[in-house]
Amino acid sequence: MSATQSPGSSETVLIIIAFILLAAVRRVYRIYRGTRFSMARTVVFALVYVALGVAFSAASFYQGVSVYLAPLYALVAAASALASYLFADRRIVFWRDPDGSVYFKGGVVIYVIYLVGLVARLSIDYAVIGPSAFSFTPGLTLTGTALYGTIATDLLLMFGVGLLTGRNIRTVRRYRRIERGEDTIPDSPSQLGVGAGPSPSTMNAKPQSTQLACQCPESDPTGSKFPLPHL
Repeated sequence: MSATQSPGSSETVLIIIAFILLAAVRRVYRIYRGTRFSMARTVVFALVYVALGVAFSAASFYQGVSVYLAPLYALVAAASALASYLFADRRIVFWRDPDGSVYFKGGVVIYVIYLVGLVARLSIDYAVIGPSAFSFTPGLTLTGTALYGTIATDLLLMFGVGLLTGRNIRTVRRYRRIERGEDTIPDSPSQLGVGAGPSPSTMNAKPQSTQLACQCPESDPTGSKFPLPHL
């Protein structure tokens, strides 16, 4: 079912969606490159991402999706949150900059999954229903392919919400351990090993002696390994 909206309403919706997506993409870039850890920023972003995911998934129940699928949505989010919490430490690394600030990076794949789910969900709503889909009002019923597509994107979105939730909880707990002195981290990203890269505050620092990065064949009988980025 399609609803008619004025051009002004359509433009406003598109601007809001574009702003949300740009903010999320910028966050992904910062996480990939490495950024200083901020408890407030981490919590605020986590709450916003979860609120968006839950809001758009819940709106499906006003558009023809059976409310009996709500437990499935919750189960997917809970299972992915638990899995992400258990394994996030393998993909996220911390280090301390010379100024004493704690930086971290990694877990980009989780953000990408969330973004794909969010974009797919918004695209279906806008393409099938139009801007009125974002008013969260009853009476907009989806059928056929659009209905099944909405359910599929909802599940992907809730999967991404769960992954982000588990990742952020693990990140906050790890940071607290670091601050209490219960966990040690390297003094520079060059000491991280696999997946390490320059931090934003040390991009222009002079490189260390190449002898530190060189491993002769006779001292490394297993052969050299190429570092992979922390995704």
